[in-house]
Amino acid sequence: MMRSVLIVAVSFCVLRDASAFSPAASMVLGANLRATANIACSRQIRSAMRPALRMAGEQPKQVIDFGKVGFAEADNQMRSLVFQPEGGEIEPESRCRVNWDIKLEQALNDHINVEYTASYAYHALFSYFDRDTVGLAGHAKFFAGQSVEERGHAEEFMRYQNIRGGKVVLKPLAVPDMQFSRVDGTSDALYAFELALMLEKFIYKKLLDLHALGADCEDPQFCDEIENYLGEQVRAIKDMASYVAQVKRLGTGHGVWDLDKTLGDRVEAV
Repeated sequence: MMRSVLIVAVSFCVLRDASAFSPAASMVLGANLRATANIACSRQIRSAMRPALRMAGEQPKQVIDFGKVGFAEADNQMRSLVFQPEGGEIEPESRCRVNWDIKLEQALNDHINVEYTASYAYHALFSYFDRDTVGLAGHAKFFAGQSVEERGHAEEFMRYQNIRGGKVVLKPLAVPDMQFSRVDGTSDALYAFELALMLEKFIYKKLLDLHALGADCEDPQFCDEIENYLGEQVRAIKDMASYVAQVKRLGTGHGVWDLDKTLGDRVEAV
């Protein structure tokens, strides 16, 4: 700013002295003065309008306050961001839906939730026995395999739902307990296998309900599909019941450790 003032002052002096010699020279110098003043002002304005970040490089000691930028307001706007599909698009009806009763569609979705819930519970058992304070790696491997098996069943039923032209609707899962010890001194291994036996019986009951509903809806193909799982389920119930009996015979001592080694070897053999 001081530089522009000096330029203007010098120019006035030159103009005053030149006007004494020639009117024409006075007009030329006046035009030059106005141009010089305009350039000085424009430079000053551009300097004032430079971005703050650019000026920070020229003036390292200057502190820039970002509190006025409005990041908090932008953050609140992002929190309200919700994905929505484009409007006007309607999902077409399934072309493979044949004699698929809506009651069977809903019941199958409920059973998918049952299979996922069982998988969730078995995964919780895996996590418990894998702890360093429990140290039963064979039990952990066994229940991890059971979790994968039940999740596989859920996926198979989801594929079947799509084959029949239905729509899979997933639902919330019940959160399983993560502590499997008892105050009466019974081993956690017995607790876990009793829980597993209850789960397998519950799944079997739900499969029978699906089969009965399929018969009521006169859908023999659906009944045939459910029958593929009934034999596997009764064998799973027998296995879990046998494990419960074995743990009761072994007690809480060395026998549980020996069963743990046996479970681990069986899982690896499969």
